[in-house]
Amino acid sequence: MIGLQIYTVRQLIADPQGCESTLRRVKEMGYECVQLAGDIDTIERAAAACAALQLPVVGILGSMRLCRESKARWLAAARLCGAADIGISSAADSAEKAAALIPEANAFAAEVIAKGFSFSYHNHSNEFIRTENGKTVMELLLEGFDPRIRLMPDTYWLQHGGMDVRDFIERHAERIRILHLKDMKRTAEGPTFAELGVGNLNLPGILHIASELGITELIVEQDKCDGNPLTSAEISCKYLKNLLK
Repeated sequence: MIGLQIYTVRQLIADPQGCESTLRRVKEMGYECVQLAGDIDTIERAAAACAALQLPVVGILGSMRLCRESKARWLAAARLCGAADIGISSAADSAEKAAALIPEANAFAAEVIAKGFSFSYHNHSNEFIRTENGKTVMELLLEGFDPRIRLMPDTYWLQHGGMDVRDFIERHAERIRILHLKDMKRTAEGPTFAELGVGNLNLPGILHIASELGITELIVEQDKCDGNPLTSAEISCKYLKNLLK
C-alpha cells in the first residue's frame, strides 16, 4: 500500500474543514492509506475525517510523552479509524536516554499489543550516534527493546545517520512492516528533504529490497516542502506509482 504520513500536510489540517478537504485530496491523488501524527487534537480530528472518507489508516505515530499523557484518547482514535499500529519516535541520542526510554517503551508496547495493536519504533538520525561503549544508540535500543517491538525505518534519517539504507532494512526485515520513504537532496546549506525522485537516494534499490523482503506498507513523508505540501505529495505519489509498475 502506498500511503502518506500526514505530517507532510500538517499546516493544511489545522482545522476540521481543512483537515477533511486535505485528506480527500490525498485520497484523490491515489494514496491508498495514511499514517497519522501530530498532537492528540490533530490525531483525533484526522482519525474522524479518515473514518468519514473511508481512507484507511495504517497507524498512528507520536512521542512517548504523548502516548503516556493521552493514552486513552490515543487508543480511542486508533480504534475509530481502524489503525493497526501504534508508533513512537524519540530524541534518544545517548546511552542514558536510551536506558530511560527502554523500560517505558516496553511497558507501553506490552499494553497496546495486549489490546490488539502492533507497536513500532520510528528512527531519526540521532539513534546512530556512537556512545562511549562503542555501540550506537540504536544498537542499545534493540538490545533492550521487547522483541515484539517493530521497527519503522525512515530512508532519509538512515542516510542522514550514515547508514546503508538497504543493509539496515535487510538486517532487520523481520521487524519491519511500515517503511517511511523520503528523498534527500544536497544544497549549498547541506542536505535537506525532497520529493521522491528529486533527490539523490537510491530509491529504486531501496524499493527493490523492500519488495524482496515483503515490506508492502510504503509511507511517503516530507518534513519540509519548498512549496505547497500537496504538490510535493502528488509528485512523490506519481513517482512511486511509476516506479512500482
